Amino acid sequence: MNKRKYILIVTILLFSISFLFTAMPPVYAVEDGPIFEDLWVDMDDDVGLYTRVYRPGPGAYPVILTRTPYGIAEPGVVPDPDDLTAWPLQVSHGYAFVEQDTRGRYSSEGVDHLFYDDGPDGYSTIDWIASQPWCNGKIGMSGGSATGITTYLAAGENHPNLVAALSYVASANLYNDVTFDGGAFRADSMIWTFGQTVTGLSISHMLSVAPPTSWVGHLTAVGTSLYDMYTHTSLSPGYRAVDSPTWMNLPLIEGNIDYSIMQPFGDEILRHPSQDAFRDKLNVQDTIDIPILHVGGWFDFFSRSTLDAYVNLQHLGNQKFFMAPGTHGGLGSLPYDPYYDWFDYWLKGEDTGIMDEPAFAYYCFGAEEWRWADQWPLADIDYTKFYLHDDGILNTCPWSYGAPYESYVYNPLDPVLTWGGRNLGLPAGPKDQRPVQEGRSDILFYTTDILNDDTEISGPVKVQLSVSSNCTDTDFTAKLIDVHPDGSTMLVLDNILRARYRNSMSNPVLMKPNKIYDITINLGDISYVFKAGHRIQIDISSSNFPKYDRNLNSGGELYTETEADMKMALNEIHHHGRHRSYVILPIITPETNVFEGCANIKISGLKYKGPAEFYICDNAVFLHFDDQWIKWDITYHRNFWHMDYYRCNGDLGKLTVTKIVTKWGIYLNAAGHRISFSAKV
Repeated sequence: MNKRKYILIVTILLFSISFLFTAMPPVYAVEDGPIFEDLWVDMDDDVGLYTRVYRPGPGAYPVILTRTPYGIAEPGVVPDPDDLTAWPLQVSHGYAFVEQDTRGRYSSEGVDHLFYDDGPDGYSTIDWIASQPWCNGKIGMSGGSATGITTYLAAGENHPNLVAALSYVASANLYNDVTFDGGAFRADSMIWTFGQTVTGLSISHMLSVAPPTSWVGHLTAVGTSLYDMYTHTSLSPGYRAVDSPTWMNLPLIEGNIDYSIMQPFGDEILRHPSQDAFRDKLNVQDTIDIPILHVGGWFDFFSRSTLDAYVNLQHLGNQKFFMAPGTHGGLGSLPYDPYYDWFDYWLKGEDTGIMDEPAFAYYCFGAEEWRWADQWPLADIDYTKFYLHDDGILNTCPWSYGAPYESYVYNPLDPVLTWGGRNLGLPAGPKDQRPVQEGRSDILFYTTDILNDDTEISGPVKVQLSVSSNCTDTDFTAKLIDVHPDGSTMLVLDNILRARYRNSMSNPVLMKPNKIYDITINLGDISYVFKAGHRIQIDISSSNFPKYDRNLNSGGELYTETEADMKMALNEIHHHGRHRSYVILPIITPETNVFEGCANIKISGLKYKGPAEFYICDNAVFLHFDDQWIKWDITYHRNFWHMDYYRCNGDLGKLTVTKIVTKWGIYLNAAGHRISFSAKV
């Protein structure tokens, strides 16, 4: 079976090469009914990017643009004008739709630099669209994963005609937040970059890096390495990552010569292991000023980065977020499909109601339900420290009377293997960690007593460790785990910190052997309920491979080291006296801020009487019924012992809200001009 898969990969590869040598057909246009044309749009440096334009018909329309490295179509392939199912759905919704191959990919000219040119190229493309007579001046962008990244990067260029965007599972700070997460290289991204190398490089890219007579040999070799990685995805049955010559290959820079020849920019990225101007070019999360609907997944590869973009931009007041339960390969269902509600609102000026609902919608594991909030992190969080103690104890007591530290030996030749988490190309999601825990002496386990009550965390999770090592550099990893009554240990969150980056990602400083340092591992955010009868566990180690590259413990120049530089690290976790180690959990105190009751509305243009939900958020209150949201901003809030009093203002006028807590229940009443709501919990 594996041999057959290998033959299939090579066959597809050779077919792709033969396609690249074929002559490109001429440009076609269909002027009867819906209109189509394909052409090459020149960038500022005269590089032409292959572009396809679909229009509902004559006239000017709002435009939605998608820029992709995955290939849009073969030039000259024309959609049937009599079959609208062959056209993008945007056309039937009254939009002109433009899609484009990114630089150096498929039918576009230029050299593929792995997103580095996509900000300026996006700006130039938007500039061209805005100058066309079929554009009414309002342009949106959309995309997911790689096309979501190109969307963020173009948005960061602040073109005046780019009005709004929608980005699924992507990053607005790719090299800093993702590629070098925690200061370590996200090695699982090599599955994607190797795959991009063997498929989709344009003729002009390949001519710039190698003579045509060598293309088949180089790309076939890269395809062989890709197959090796893909069949050794950590714990694949019989194919562990440590048995893969590609995963274990050193050095990382120019370690795979065929890949380096065909995609030299991959090595260029690795030559910037510390945050610098090169990496910051792809950080646009502070410069965007347009409305963006961000969509992420709790177990998605880009989860933390997508959320960081929203958190950095939410002060604009025009951002929206959906955080789904799934992985990069399958997000799971959203509360509804927001695509046309979002673009119809911002590009057509239609009142779709999407800006009336709370800005942040998120799925809560354990409760297994969608929830709504108007900011993230939530305001009412009890950030609680759970301390790591000797004998594997995890509790809220800061004092420890056992051994001052625990130690383990980290061997880069025998790393802890990845199983689950927020991964790309590797098995993702909340996997049972027992297969990677059992029989290892280089993992420290810290576990709470059995929980008497459900414990919800919703927000950022950080692990603060006091550490030391006999080496000048090493890694420290942490996992947040849900221990079920049957003994399964389900992964919730995980991350890493490369010790030389403990103080700054831009100014690395090596450790002094055996000196104690305080470090922080940012595990990211989650909304999760640890059920009564379960236990909370923290695992500490120094590797999570091949999700992250292995630290060779030498303190040498990253990604140039070889096995000859490798050292064994004796690493210590301290938890005594002033050297304490703990995890900070964002615990949500049970409090009712969502009420089910009865609403009565008798205003002009809107009459309703019946069941409804009333939400009290941090900055606003919302009335929800029949898929409709009404919002009032909170202008005044006062707490009087067991009563909360709110004065609010919205499009429907003023609203006063009282919430009274008694031993018989919680009572809520809201009243405005010909609007009322009441409920009891």
